Amino acid sequence: MKLISLELNDDFRSLKSGFRVDFLSAFDELDMDEFNPYCIVGQNGSGKSNILEVLSSIFYYLEIEYLRFLPKKQTLNEDRELEEEEIEIFSSTSTSPNAYKLQYYISSSSKNAKYTHVTIIKEQDKKAKVYIDKEYENDLIALEAKEYLPEYIVGYSSGENEILSLPFLRMRMIQYEEYVDYLQKDIQYSSIESRMIYLDDSFSQAIFISNFLFPDETMHKVFHETIGIEEVKEFRIVIDLNSKIKNLEGENFKIKKGISSQIKKLKSCSTLYYKDTDNKQLILDFYVNDVCMKAFKKIFGERLELFKFFQQLIMLNYYRIDAKTREKLYTTNSPYAKGFVPEPSWDDRFFTFKHFKIKKKGVDELILTRSLSDGEYQFMHSIGLALLYKNTSSLFLLDEPETHFNPAWRAKYISTLRNCFEGDEVSPEVLITSHSPFIISDSKRENVLVFAKDGDNVVQARVPKFNTFGASINKITRGVFDRRKTIGDYASEIIDEFKEEMETTDDMEGLFERLDETIGDSIEKTLFMKELFNRIEKK
Repeated sequence: MKLISLELNDDFRSLKSGFRVDFLSAFDELDMDEFNPYCIVGQNGSGKSNILEVLSSIFYYLEIEYLRFLPKKQTLNEDRELEEEEIEIFSSTSTSPNAYKLQYYISSSSKNAKYTHVTIIKEQDKKAKVYIDKEYENDLIALEAKEYLPEYIVGYSSGENEILSLPFLRMRMIQYEEYVDYLQKDIQYSSIESRMIYLDDSFSQAIFISNFLFPDETMHKVFHETIGIEEVKEFRIVIDLNSKIKNLEGENFKIKKGISSQIKKLKSCSTLYYKDTDNKQLILDFYVNDVCMKAFKKIFGERLELFKFFQQLIMLNYYRIDAKTREKLYTTNSPYAKGFVPEPSWDDRFFTFKHFKIKKKGVDELILTRSLSDGEYQFMHSIGLALLYKNTSSLFLLDEPETHFNPAWRAKYISTLRNCFEGDEVSPEVLITSHSPFIISDSKRENVLVFAKDGDNVVQARVPKFNTFGASINKITRGVFDRRKTIGDYASEIIDEFKEEMETTDDMEGLFERLDETIGDSIEKTLFMKELFNRIEKK
């Protein structure tokens, strides 16, 4: 997938009507197969995260337009009969943003063309129109529409960007209600229909396991060589056999009923399993060796299918969230929406990973994954999701994925992403917001978008005026973040104090020595020492 342009004709957060960003100024077919993520940068409050948020919102509404199942508000009338009504927030005419024009290229299934040009135009309070190669397609059915939408929409934030996560959390609740609908109709539930997924901490262990159970050269290069994680040795899965949901008529349904065939798959891959009758739990233990990995490969085929399987089980952990809370989440625009969907405690979960032990280079004993540092954990998470969705025509929306990385890992983040997608026939479109000069330095100028507000507080997006690829950290901090100093402000203040002393002291040599002992090497120190040395020479 390759984004071409986005034009807003309606306000969205700090992006005002009339905002436009051009991703591709001219289409070059050779670039379609090359992985070049977009680096979205700017000062804090510049609106850079809003571009991720608006795209997540646009594709959320496009996704629900073509879902076969959508939740309905259910009530019981006076005769105790179940009545259903549409939830207004799922309307295809009233969306946020309410008017826009989005253009992109998507991999084509046609033998005559490798890529398809898609234009989506949404006018105020009207249904979005889809143009395929500039021809309007009316009333596309779900299967047709999905050919022209991203294969997956993947969201990730290292912080608490709730505006970005809101559409994904809504979709998570829709996915849950889809399962409940299957359960009440006594239909075996097979897989999640929606392709939107927000990969927060609740998916971390599923990402680890799905990758390490399907090892390959790329995974080895990414994880073994970069952070020294050699292998997953063992883990446990706990399933609550007594978890129930209650419908409005008071009837109880055991959650495991609709996915009994999926649970059988897990049993067939496990080293051993048993029922804990006291706690009414199914315990499955996995000792990861060649036999275990062959079993998973035979049952699931590839790592993404295994992850999607875990995704639906994790989604069922929200069974305790009631209908009123879900409806509130669907309708709110609060920036604190995640508070409506608290993470369930260990005892309240239907599905849980436990005793997840890994072998780390240089450590004799096995360690739990929770023993990893924040940086190691975040690296495994953000790079692991790239390995899962490699070779897909998807859209990645990554909000500051490198926050907890040390400088060395920030410097290798883009090259590691490239390793993930190397050799793929198709690659995802990846948008990364960042404050890291290292990530900018590994990005081509045309793939860097600098967000800033003008004198009227209107957000503008522009390409840097200088070549960012391979540029020095100093050049980038000056050209992008308007930071001319290469040292911290406190150290700079101390140098200024030395400069003031230079104007009054008679002991220039002593000042020179104290400066050299006090301040570490930097451009600022070097320039000042040169000036001080010249004064000493003139004495």
